[in-house]
Amino acid sequence: MIRFKPIYILFFLGIIFSFSLDCAAYELESRYAVITYFDHDDLREFNNELYMGRLKSQIRKARGDTIEDEVIAKINFVVEKVMAVLDMFPPQLRFSIVIHPSEKEVQKDFRRIYHIDVEYIAFYSPHKNRIFYSADNAYLRVVAHEIGHVVVENYFTISPPQRIHEVMAQFAEKHVTD
Repeated sequence: MIRFKPIYILFFLGIIFSFSLDCAAYELESRYAVITYFDHDDLREFNNELYMGRLKSQIRKARGDTIEDEVIAKINFVVEKVMAVLDMFPPQLRFSIVIHPSEKEVQKDFRRIYHIDVEYIAFYSPHKNRIFYSADNAYLRVVAHEIGHVVVENYFTISPPQRIHEVMAQFAEKHVTD
């Protein structure tokens, strides 16, 4: 009779559990980004927090009236608006977005990638070409700021210094509603 030690069983269950967590993610494809989220309530909150104000009338929806369609349309609009504000149009721009339920998960991702504790509500990782947002802080200016980093990083062959990068992202944030 084959007997397994409890440690092997726990290890095996851990592997199965980690795969089930990865499978729990949902993905949306926009013109510019692959948007990953883990719960429909998070996407709904992200959409509600990303209030477009008077800009809403300028957004073109490609498909239907679902929350998914609305988020895709908003992200496409903000990307195009930020590119116009910065007068930078990277060819074939593609990046990814991860939407977490709160800033706690965003901070965990930052810690996992950079091994530093921060209090960020969102951040852009240039080497992953990925933005991490917290659904409960998805304000238009925050979204535009991080997309500003994406546009700047993908526009230049050599990345500008960090302070210049930040100034351009702040400029995009400030003028996204112009």
